[in-house]
Amino acid sequence: MSDIAELLADPEVKAAFDQATPEQKLAYAWRLTWLQQAHRHQIMPTGDWWSIWAVIAGRGAGKTRLAAEQIGWWAWEQPKTRWLGAAPTSSDVRATAFEGDSGLLAVIPKALIEDYNKTAHELRLINGSLIKGIPASEPERFRGPQFHGAWLDELAAWDYIQEAWDQIQFGVRLGTSTKIIVTTTPRPKDLIVDLIGRDGDDVAVTTASTYT
Repeated sequence: MSDIAELLADPEVKAAFDQATPEQKLAYAWRLTWLQQAHRHQIMPTGDWWSIWAVIAGRGAGKTRLAAEQIGWWAWEQPKTRWLGAAPTSSDVRATAFEGDSGLLAVIPKALIEDYNKTAHELRLINGSLIKGIPASEPERFRGPQFHGAWLDELAAWDYIQEAWDQIQFGVRLGTSTKIIVTTTPRPKDLIVDLIGRDGDDVAVTTASTYT
């Protein structure tokens, strides 16, 4: 029996589900399907104590998929919010974070997407939320925009890592509980070492090996 079937066996849950819109039902099915398929290291840490989830793992560990699923879900779950998707270059933002096989466009149900502006790296959902892509190769572009949370892909490969990181910390300030997901292969950069050292404080560190 699937997770959604088990949940619908509860009369109260079924009654609430029956009253949901088709889009809401689609979103619930999307989320439950992902939680059923995900590996343990791809599941978001529990609790409200952390503000940064640092996923440090080798290639093929599913970092892109977990981040796209989580950022996409947050954007859907919290209408009219703004989310940042950053990667080393403009090409990486487009080809990996947005249009990749495990990127945002691949995981978010098409019926929940209102518009995708390829040139501006902007993905809008039908609930009014926006996911905005900015390349880390242009760190000055992080100045000004404000977000409820962010996904920073391959952080250890950023050329202007500290400058970009500092600007993002200023920009991720909307709402009452901001969240940042860092996905990166392990490299001995000072910022990465610092994040690992803060594990259990405001950072939740998840590690995984390469899957082939």
